Amino acid sequence: MTAPELDDGRLYRGTAPGQRQQERRARLIEAATDAFGIDGYRNATVTTICAAAGVGKRYFYESFTDSEDLLLEVYRETAARMIGAIHTGLRDTGADVETQVRVALTAYFQLILDDPRVPRIAFFEILGVSPAVDRAYRSVLDDLVDICFALVIPHVDLETHPALSVRTVLLGLVGAIVIIAQKWVLDGYRQPLTDVVDSACLVVDAVLTRISTDGG
Repeated sequence: MTAPELDDGRLYRGTAPGQRQQERRARLIEAATDAFGIDGYRNATVTTICAAAGVGKRYFYESFTDSEDLLLEVYRETAARMIGAIHTGLRDTGADVETQVRVALTAYFQLILDDPRVPRIAFFEILGVSPAVDRAYRSVLDDLVDICFALVIPHVDLETHPALSVRTVLLGLVGAIVIIAQKWVLDGYRQPLTDVVDSACLVVDAVLTRISTDGG
């Protein structure tokens, strides 16, 4: 006969309580990613997410305070996937900046195409939820600016363009890329991936040409 689950730290069916909690948390995040990314955050409930995850509702609150707390975690993981795709693209080439930008943007837009949950969560479902979610969104934008800054700063004429103004320009550049991605998604991915990447690269190239040491 199998012993009941214990709360004193002993093993149950070969797993410790901490491991079981991590597994329940992971299932809740995956179920919420489906719910928020397919049906939308405002159409999902804790009850339906718990049912999809196969987790009793009482266990939801051992990991999350409420559905917004879960949304924040789903958004962080989704944003980490986007940033990871960009980093992977950058690692795959040691070429010039233009080539690195193209590889990174291709990886970014490919993820958006391959998993429609990603753009719905990252671009739409997190907007206007609360100040805390807005701060998380701005934090991700800052992370993207950091990536751009590290990539382009060796090629920027800092005497003409102080670092602070460069970050401001790059924030606008990141915003432009996000808007291109949003429009692509809203249009049902009608434009071919290569055309979208070409458009985004053109915007980036225009900015780099203007602020680079060998630019005009």
